[in-house]
Amino acid sequence: DAVPRCLLRGAPLNKMACVALGASVTARVTPGGLKPSRRGAVARDADAVFPVRRSIRCDALDDARPVVHKKAPPVPRRGFMGTAAAVVAGVLPWSKDLAAFASGDPFPYPDVVTMQEAFWAKATKAAHPERWYPYWWALPLAPYGSKATAMAVVVPGEVWTFDQLQGLLDVLVNVRMTVIKLENGGLWVHNPVAPTNELMAMLAPIVDEHGPVKHIVVGSAAIEHKIYAGPFSKKFQAADVWLPPKNWSFPVDLPLETYVPYFPKGSPKTLPEDTRSGVGAVPWCEEIEHSVLQVGGSSLRNFSDPWFVDTAFYHQKTKTLLVTDAVLHVSPDPPPINSLDPEPLLVRGMDAPDLMLPNTREARSAGWGKTVLFGLLFQPAAVDVHIDLKKINKSFLDGFTWDEKWRDGFDNLCAKPLFVPPILQVLAFPRRRDEVKQWAQGVAQWDFERIIPSHLDGPIDAGPKEFARAMDVALGEDGHETFGDDVKTLVAIEKLSRDIKSLEEARPLTDDSPIKYYVKPGLDVETTAEAVSA
Repeated sequence: DAVPRCLLRGAPLNKMACVALGASVTARVTPGGLKPSRRGAVARDADAVFPVRRSIRCDALDDARPVVHKKAPPVPRRGFMGTAAAVVAGVLPWSKDLAAFASGDPFPYPDVVTMQEAFWAKATKAAHPERWYPYWWALPLAPYGSKATAMAVVVPGEVWTFDQLQGLLDVLVNVRMTVIKLENGGLWVHNPVAPTNELMAMLAPIVDEHGPVKHIVVGSAAIEHKIYAGPFSKKFQAADVWLPPKNWSFPVDLPLETYVPYFPKGSPKTLPEDTRSGVGAVPWCEEIEHSVLQVGGSSLRNFSDPWFVDTAFYHQKTKTLLVTDAVLHVSPDPPPINSLDPEPLLVRGMDAPDLMLPNTREARSAGWGKTVLFGLLFQPAAVDVHIDLKKINKSFLDGFTWDEKWRDGFDNLCAKPLFVPPILQVLAFPRRRDEVKQWAQGVAQWDFERIIPSHLDGPIDAGPKEFARAMDVALGEDGHETFGDDVKTLVAIEKLSRDIKSLEEARPLTDDSPIKYYVKPGLDVETTAEAVSA
């Protein structure tokens, strides 16, 4: 039965992925166009702690597979209420809506402004104090102080992820923290997110079982990943905080401990550039290897110092690779955190002004696709933007008219097993191709089976071969070959940046041979020149 299983208020939830749309419910339709992806399987913690809303709640993945509720029976959807609604259909003015609701179709909002206002009403401290983050003003990205969290178990007893949202207006993408258990007890945290009461409640059972957080490690120079390091360390005051070398901030280049003065142990420590060189040391080097990528070539950093910084971490026991932004994968369905309150997806999914969408899986997928296109490519080729100053509030929500070819752009992204984000392929990596290739070839020697980036899908079922090929594409193809017409805005920015001398001219690869990658002993490879055996 594809009818969604719902929980009445007060009943415990058995999934982190939930949808609450007022009294609406998630539709039972599974569009034929939504295909499986490389998004890795995760276990959702059946006993994860977070408060239940005072409304009907449904599983966001209800139309993907059956759901079993251990502590509360499913509520029948086609019983007396559905029969009664069908009988009165056509008699009362509102009977069609009643019949639709009773049979599983969601109640629509009357207009886009009302729908978005409903979302912001849920994103208040009064509505969800457990999600409130008081220091949101230090990085005022939507949804501002409201930081809902979705937890997933990647490797039971070893690796966990925690997703929150960030973005502008209704274009919200997930940002991810990963937690790894250390062999001698304690926890290692990658790219911390906002330490809300909800997040702390989710972490508490892990800390109780495996010990306190010992190391808080930021792998990126990007402010959205390091801004929470200080406040998070206040919750675990004995933990060390680590930042990558030559760290900097934009637009104001201040030390992080000056910008966010919340580090109980003083200034953060600096990661050595890698665990292979022997220069510097980290306490976890026997369990987690790392390698820092630093890309220069911008006037933002006097051309010589790096303006893009990412770090790859390899957890040997679970064969897991962590990165922040270097490689990504996207699926047709949004991550669970985006579906928790789906109104922004339904706003962004609209094809034109006033074309409201029901809360179905297909509509959420459309909203996610357009969100990803905006987030990665800034101005996709398939959208025409018209802002009516007389209705500016509404226009910022639905002043977008989409050509049907947007689906081709999104399908192109979903079809890639792994890809480097367009902004890196077009703007950053061409300035330092040799250095990027050297870093990528080192990372590709690790024997990993999954990748967890800090955005979009994670974990991703991918290994050294997929990683090496994604990096080869980014270093060898131009943006149009990889991303089509949607990349035109980024290409124009790149040209303008070179013209005004804020970016260096692109540097060709000295050696354009494919990146060599690790292959397990005894396995065949397509081309021996492309691989290196252990």
